[in-house]
Amino acid sequence: MTFGRRLLVLLVAASLLLGAGVWTVLRAGDPARGGDRAGDGPPARAGAVTLGPHNDGPLLVFRSLTWGPRRDHLAAVPLVDPTATRTVAVPACLRFHAAAGTGICLRAVHGVLQDTYRAVVLDADLNERRHYDLAGIPTRARVSPSGHLVAWTVFVGGDSYAGTDFSTRTSILDTRTWTPQDDLESYAVTLDGHPYRAADINVWGVTFADDEHFYATLATGGHTWLVAGDAVARTLTTVHGNVECPALLAAAALAPAVVR
Repeated sequence: MTFGRRLLVLLVAASLLLGAGVWTVLRAGDPARGGDRAGDGPPARAGAVTLGPHNDGPLLVFRSLTWGPRRDHLAAVPLVDPTATRTVAVPACLRFHAAAGTGICLRAVHGVLQDTYRAVVLDADLNERRHYDLAGIPTRARVSPSGHLVAWTVFVGGDSYAGTDFSTRTSILDTRTWTPQDDLESYAVTLDGHPYRAADINVWGVTFADDEHFYATLATGGHTWLVAGDAVARTLTTVHGNVECPALLAAAALAPAVVR
C-alpha cells in the first residue's frame, strides 16, 4: 500500500471515529432521551419551572445529573409522581435549595483559565434577583422557611471535610435588605457553657428554624459540634458533640421540595 493510500485510510478512520464521538455526545444530550449516556435515562422536556403554587400540585425541584448539555440544570416532577417526565429549566446549579418562592443557586462561572463560583438568589420563576461572588467551591446551600434568609458554604482550602487541611466559609444573606453576613466564624462561640475562640474554627451546613434561629456544624480542635445559631445576636452555642450536617424541614418549605 502506498503512503498516499495509507494516509487516506488513516484520515477516513479518524473521520469515522470523530463522527461516532459527536453522534454519541449529541444522543446523550438529547433531552427527549433524558440526556443519559446510554440513551435510556428518564424522559425529559425543556420548559419553565416555578417555585410557587402549581396547577398539578407540589413539585419536586432538583438538580438533574443525567449526562448531556442539560446536566446540572434544575428540573421538576410532580411530588406525587417522581417517575413522570421531567421538566428541565434553564438555570444550572451545583447546589440548590428553595422555600417560600425564594431559591439559592450556587453555580460555576466557566472561564478560559479556571472556573469561578457565584451564589445567585432566584425568584419563584427562577429569574435572578441578585448574585454574589464566592470565595471557593460550593458545598451547601439553604433557604429559611419564610424565604427571607439564604445561607451557603464554600470550601476555601482543601476540597472535602476529610482530613484536617480543609477550610470553609459560611455566609448568611437577608433578602429583605440584601445585607450579607460574610463569615459565621466571626460569631461569638460558646462551647460547653464557656466563651471560646480558636483560629481553626470552621462552620458549615446551616439549616434554618426561622428567620433568627438556625443549626449548623462547628469544627475545632479535631472535633465537630452541633451548634445552635442566632443570626440576630450573631452567636453560636454548642448543643452536642460529634454531630455533623443537621437538617430541618419546615412545613412552609414543603411546596417546593428540593434535593441537593
